[in-house]
Amino acid sequence: MSYFEPGQDLGADDPPLNPEGLAQAEALGRLLRDVPIDFAACTGLQRTRQTAELAIGARVLDIAAIEGLSEAKTGDFQDIETAEEMEATFVRAFENAEVPGARFLTGETYADLWDRVAAAWQALLGRDDWRHAFVAAHGVVNRTILAQALDAGPQIYRRLEQDAGCLNVLDIEGAGSDARVAYVRLVNFTPYNQTKAGMHETTLETLWRQFLGS
Repeated sequence: MSYFEPGQDLGADDPPLNPEGLAQAEALGRLLRDVPIDFAACTGLQRTRQTAELAIGARVLDIAAIEGLSEAKTGDFQDIETAEEMEATFVRAFENAEVPGARFLTGETYADLWDRVAAAWQALLGRDDWRHAFVAAHGVVNRTILAQALDAGPQIYRRLEQDAGCLNVLDIEGAGSDARVAYVRLVNFTPYNQTKAGMHETTLETLWRQFLGS
């Protein structure tokens, strides 16, 4: 998807999937067609709801909205004075994520992101109404869940790519407050391009290119 479609308000934080994003979600749905899913969730933003709807396909499931897993909030760029500084803000956004006070694109601190995602994720794991869950979330949020599952910190964000429309598979063990990720089985699988052919940009580099094109 693109955050900077022609005619779109650059301040909008809830854009829908564009045609490419819809195709990627449809590919995910085809991949998951025969996979057991008894619970589906999104983050409340329309692009994740669209992704969840296409991923679960014909299954008759309500899609829960988990706002604690929403995308990291961006800030404004009024204090950025040069093109070089602006590019660094986008392309190297994860470079110092572990530094106290570091912010995602001048907005939400990574520390606040870490805490709210941890709380929302643990609440989801502690539920007793599912065995196989599908959650449509966002790149930075996915990185946070994976980092916590791997007992790592925010410094690993820059080493964990999350391509648009990718799939991560996590095995859960325990129940209630003791539930946790037992295994990380699959990371950043893209059903629409399984070998990653031609995918040489990071998601942050793509975001910067979209910003320039806007």
